[in-house]
Amino acid sequence: MSPKGRSSDIRWNASPLPFVLGLLLGMATATVGRGEDVLTRDFLVERGAEKLAVRLFSPPDDRLAPQPLLLLNFATDRQTSLTGASYATPVQAFLKAGHRVASFDLPAHGDRVDARGSGIDGMCARFLDGDDPFQQFVDDGRAVIDRLIERGEATANRIVVAGTSRAGYCSLRLAAADRRVAAVTAYAPVTDWRVLREFAAVRERESVAGLALEHFAQPLAGRPIYVAIGNHDLRVGTDSCTRFVLQLTQAEGNEQGQSRLQFLIVDDSEGHSLDNRWRERGAQFLLDAIRG
Repeated sequence: MSPKGRSSDIRWNASPLPFVLGLLLGMATATVGRGEDVLTRDFLVERGAEKLAVRLFSPPDDRLAPQPLLLLNFATDRQTSLTGASYATPVQAFLKAGHRVASFDLPAHGDRVDARGSGIDGMCARFLDGDDPFQQFVDDGRAVIDRLIERGEATANRIVVAGTSRAGYCSLRLAAADRRVAAVTAYAPVTDWRVLREFAAVRERESVAGLALEHFAQPLAGRPIYVAIGNHDLRVGTDSCTRFVLQLTQAEGNEQGQSRLQFLIVDDSEGHSLDNRWRERGAQFLLDAIRG
């Protein structure tokens, strides 16, 4: 075990759209983080019968980077993802550096709760109902990327994603499905839903086993990915997370070039939590992943 307050920094090096309609709802000035003004834009993306609400934060024009990145940041609902305590650590870092940030509600969160329940319970109920919330998130994310590129507020391959816990899983799934996502940071991510108590009654189902991130490792191989988790996270499973990273490393063995995977098991964070220093490090990882 590493000394208290440090990490086991494990690095492996491997050798060699749907139609969307955006409706601008408004623009306002908000304060995020340390009292810095940002422009807030809310718009809708039509997803079948649903209108998906998206919130975009942008620095004022005079503080916008010459070639701004877009960070998609996720936790639960869009408001929490963009402003909630530690969840917003990457948001603050990107805005300070002159980049844009956007988010939307995960299925079964925020404005998207229905009679099947909310949170992970709601996600499980939807999955069992044949309404896969994880694939829905991927489709939502791709539609939002389409719209932001169309609006001139994002550029393919200058888009990065960060997510915590359930949203860490969703972020990695989105990156696996869309090569326009150039890098990912996942904080204490779910990597296998069978570990979670909400899926306990159905963990033996083959369909639930098929959700494990190890099945999506190959399309993630070769991209910059940062994963951090506590060394005794029983909520989402440190062991499960480690197995996924090993699977990703094996997938990267088939890629040419040097791996840009960074995996940290930290011992200063109790349970399913992370000290903010590891969140800051993950944000900087994304900023460093795309230069120029």
